[in-house]
Amino acid sequence: MNKWDRIFSLLALVAGLGIIVLIITDNNKNNYLKKTGAKATATVVRTLVVFNKTKSRTHDSFKDKSIYGIYQFKATNGQTYEVQATTSGAHIGEKTIIYYDPANPQLTYYLDSDAYGFFLGLGIGSIMIILGVVFYKKASR
Repeated sequence: MNKWDRIFSLLALVAGLGIIVLIITDNNKNNYLKKTGAKATATVVRTLVVFNKTKSRTHDSFKDKSIYGIYQFKATNGQTYEVQATTSGAHIGEKTIIYYDPANPQLTYYLDSDAYGFFLGLGIGSIMIILGVVFYKKASR
């Protein structure tokens, strides 16, 4: 068995397990907030595009920008709050459910439209684990 193949396969396994643990931990936090927090309807009031062009690249790339949706909601205390969330396609006027901590609505919140991140993380983590197992078995022959 090649030493580098074994190291690569173990790193892939550890990375995959780490991603899955982080995703499940974050999902548990969000589920707790859904059970114990207040619920409101949030509306996208505007979008924010941030450009992060690196100096080493002379051309623009889709990786050079981040798109954020600015969501507005009315809390149980009657105040209106705005929160920012990463989005791939929020449209102005779009509505989603937001769960938030009434004691700190601008910092502790979960947008129901963020659910795809859980499955994306599980998928990436699973692929890393499968690659690690395949490379380990291949290197063991």
